[in-house]
Amino acid sequence: MLRNPARILSSLDPRAALLGIVLTMGVLGGVSWGVMTALDYVDTLKRAERDTVRAAAVLERHAQAVIEPRLVALHRVVDRLRGRGRQSFADAALGEALAAPDGALAVVDSDGRAVFGPSVALADGGPALLRAIADAGEGVGVLATTGRFDGADALVLAERVAGPDGGGWGAVLVAVPLSSLSAVLNAFDGSPDTRGQRSAGLYRLDGVMLAGQGVKTLGTLPAVPAGAGQVAGNWPLQDGAHVLGWRRLAGLPVLAAVAMPRDEILAAWWSRLERGAVVAGASLLALFGLGALGWESLKRERNALRALADANARLEQRVEERTADLRTLNQKLVAALAEKERANQAKARFLSAANHDLRQPFQALRLFHHLLSERLSEPRAVTIAEKMGEALESGEKLLHALLEVATLDAGVVKPKITAVPIAEVLEPVVAEFRDAAAAKGLDLRVRPCGALVRTDPVLLTRMLRDLVGNAVAYTGSGGILMACRVRGQWLRIEVWDTGPGIAPEHLDAIFEDFVQLGNPERDRARGLGLGLAKVRRKAALLGHTVDVRSRPGHGSVFAVTVPVAATEPVATATAGTPGTEAKAAAPRIILVVEDDPVQRQGMQLLLETWGHTVTTAADGPAALERLRAAPRLPDVIVTDFRLPGALTGVQVVTRAGELAGRPVPGIILTGDTAPERIREAVTTGCRLLHKPFTPELLRDALAALGQADGTPARAPQQTAA
Repeated sequence: MLRNPARILSSLDPRAALLGIVLTMGVLGGVSWGVMTALDYVDTLKRAERDTVRAAAVLERHAQAVIEPRLVALHRVVDRLRGRGRQSFADAALGEALAAPDGALAVVDSDGRAVFGPSVALADGGPALLRAIADAGEGVGVLATTGRFDGADALVLAERVAGPDGGGWGAVLVAVPLSSLSAVLNAFDGSPDTRGQRSAGLYRLDGVMLAGQGVKTLGTLPAVPAGAGQVAGNWPLQDGAHVLGWRRLAGLPVLAAVAMPRDEILAAWWSRLERGAVVAGASLLALFGLGALGWESLKRERNALRALADANARLEQRVEERTADLRTLNQKLVAALAEKERANQAKARFLSAANHDLRQPFQALRLFHHLLSERLSEPRAVTIAEKMGEALESGEKLLHALLEVATLDAGVVKPKITAVPIAEVLEPVVAEFRDAAAAKGLDLRVRPCGALVRTDPVLLTRMLRDLVGNAVAYTGSGGILMACRVRGQWLRIEVWDTGPGIAPEHLDAIFEDFVQLGNPERDRARGLGLGLAKVRRKAALLGHTVDVRSRPGHGSVFAVTVPVAATEPVATATAGTPGTEAKAAAPRIILVVEDDPVQRQGMQLLLETWGHTVTTAADGPAALERLRAAPRLPDVIVTDFRLPGALTGVQVVTRAGELAGRPVPGIILTGDTAPERIREAVTTGCRLLHKPFTPELLRDALAALGQADGTPARAPQQTAA
């Protein structure tokens, strides 16, 4: 029963099956969108936590660098004064005090009265702090508070000074002007609309701010070792939940902390959520619209069947009276039965297509759209077919772009490096985009260059096509120039434009997958965000480099650096011999192996339209039975990669070669973009087409295989495992 899902679906009520398909696709789409949104939410918070910890580390390193010299001077003076009285200060520590940075070192007694050095005014609570460390025993360490020094706010570090009797008679203070920390603190101010929400600064261990901007107290933070850091993804502060990262300064009871409001972090995620909800809603409406059309089609079919039943009843009642018209009525009955059979076959193909993924429906739509377009003549119908083709092309562009990226990542593309004049690469690219540039009023020029380079001309042409296409798409006025610069043994191919330019912080991000600047609404007419990602992958494959320079408001320069070849004659590609195209288009015997009945019938109709003789099979064993029973083996096998049962399409082609006693040309069809699957298919030596593909690509693949010469000898009967 499980081996015949199409038969099971055919036995159901068509309207119930249609409703089930629509609801299933809607639920799957909603679940997929929900999962992706949840993953995006988690990823957004994780990135924010990493950024917060990095920012705290930057602040900690800067603060440590500023405070360290003063802290060293503080320890040196305390060591000299330990175990002595105040009267010995000048002899014991005057030199070190004078050597303190900025002259900010002072000695005070336990009541805060100056003994030596400049006046350091402590903030509220400072005198009590001094008395506390004076009364405490040894090992208190350095304490931190706030104050003013030389008329400016400062961070004050204090360490206890023990007298001859072991008791504390005072403390040594060192003031760190907050202006020395402003360089890094200003970097955390944020944009004007978020300034005041983010917090960054130095805090005591009890969470009270010593320097910085934002909230004045963080609350009690978990203890961290000196030089270590920690992050909290949902830390409550006075103005809401924050992502908080902190690190403790080495040798000090001071924390460098950075806090970002979760609302600010998740603002972009909420925006993406809203846009995704709009797209998901539009897709759901489109799905229900298609379901409504199918429902109407089934309704018309049922009405036609009811009318046929009525006609049969009337025919039986009047058969004796209308014997003279019997032949005419029989002809109408045969035509009606044929129409019914065609309608049932169409229904079976429709229900079978529900068992396949997105690539299967795309491929079937492309094949039948091609056949339908050739048969339409009424202008309105032709217009509708063209719009349908545009919608298919939009979806296929995304699938093919993803496939090209997957193919490059799989490592199955083998560059063919040769010496080629660079002019043969540049001029066709410029010619391709000249009309598009002229339509926008842009001046597209190429500066002649006679250099000879070592590269794969096909891959380099695709790289430059993506770069020039981007330049034309994003340049509103002015012009575009392609030029070359020789740099020793290297040639820089540069594409200049007068577009809006790219901000420095985005120069690396533009080469990532699906990144488009200035296109938050994801308008597909402006591309998919994969062009530059493919350029970087191809450059890495060829051993070339890609770089970009840009000035916002003035334009950008994208450059590809390729090696210059030694001066040598360049072989010119030999043109195909006359008659090659006619020979490639000659009729052939073709075996189509496809488990999807809709695609199998569509492929058969398409190939028969081109004049070929087509035999079909649903799986590997059935295909081998066709081969054994056929009086002549096929000239070409067109097979899906994944088939029901134990045999794959690759194995079917191999077994066919064993039966024939010679290699049988094959074309492998696959919708699998996994790198290991792509490598497995490429190693067969057969032509490889990825679903969805256009009929023109299939025609080209058949032509590239060449025409079989003569009728192959019948292979001996043998058993294929």
